[in-house]
Amino acid sequence: MLKDCKAGERFEGLLLINEWKEVPFRQKPGAYLSLSCQDRSGMMQGKMWSYNPQVLVWLKDEDIFRIKGVASEYRGSLDLTVETIEMVRKEEVDLSDLLPSSPVAADELERRLYFLMKKIVRPELKALLEQIFRHPEWGSAYRKAPAAIKIHQAYLRGLWEHSVRVAELADGISSNYSQINRDLVVTGALLHDIGKIREYSYERGIKFTTEGRLLGHIILGIELLTEEIAKIPSFPRELRSKLVHILTSHHGKYEWQSPKRPKLMEALVIHYADAMDAELYQFEQAKEDHPDDEWSPYIPSMERFIYLK
Repeated sequence: MLKDCKAGERFEGLLLINEWKEVPFRQKPGAYLSLSCQDRSGMMQGKMWSYNPQVLVWLKDEDIFRIKGVASEYRGSLDLTVETIEMVRKEEVDLSDLLPSSPVAADELERRLYFLMKKIVRPELKALLEQIFRHPEWGSAYRKAPAAIKIHQAYLRGLWEHSVRVAELADGISSNYSQINRDLVVTGALLHDIGKIREYSYERGIKFTTEGRLLGHIILGIELLTEEIAKIPSFPRELRSKLVHILTSHHGKYEWQSPKRPKLMEALVIHYADAMDAELYQFEQAKEDHPDDEWSPYIPSMERFIYLK
């Protein structure tokens, strides 16, 4: 595992190459390869100082390779000096060795999901959730998909973990406001990011699908939601509109690619619970990644340093 590497030690194993580029040398002709390497333990930058042109052909078509190299320290962090890259047969690849998974166990998430669904009283909403979570394709994908590519819960089961946490936060907030429909809040929170099961591909690394790039998870989620609602006889049109509005507005602001701003109390609660979980996750990660530091490095996605003590 990459996290076990120490400066000066040799490494050999399967790695996922998330990103790569040729970088020209500054003071001599030619270029080296900069590689973003990953296994389930984490990520490490790699550099390959000399390589056969065939390697570029492989990198354009594949992303999992057997890599040999040496770990070295550079500006306070470890890099991997890559010596050789070899193609790998598909039958040799175990994706669980390469992609990180949620630290929350699947049975724990299932228990928390069941507890949230058990609270739902309105029969149409209960039927919708059961239909989606028991669906042979959507149910499995929801429990496996990542919540993002980089910012928060960018790992297998990340969508499941994030959605449950948002639903728990939103439910807790709603308990203080008698006019909020808690059935609608919990249902909307559990489904607010459902489109991510179509937005991301995670068979060999976490990447955008073509329709994910073209449409995004809000539109894809609305499509999936309305398809499933159409299968439930006499599902009230007003209730359908409220759920669709929650998905449409959960980013909260137009500049955050939200087609609508929240116009329901329930939609507003879900927007803030969604943003809260995503940001608190980044606080958690900063504390885990820098346990001995007083301050985190500058975090571009949050536009700030974080105090860690």
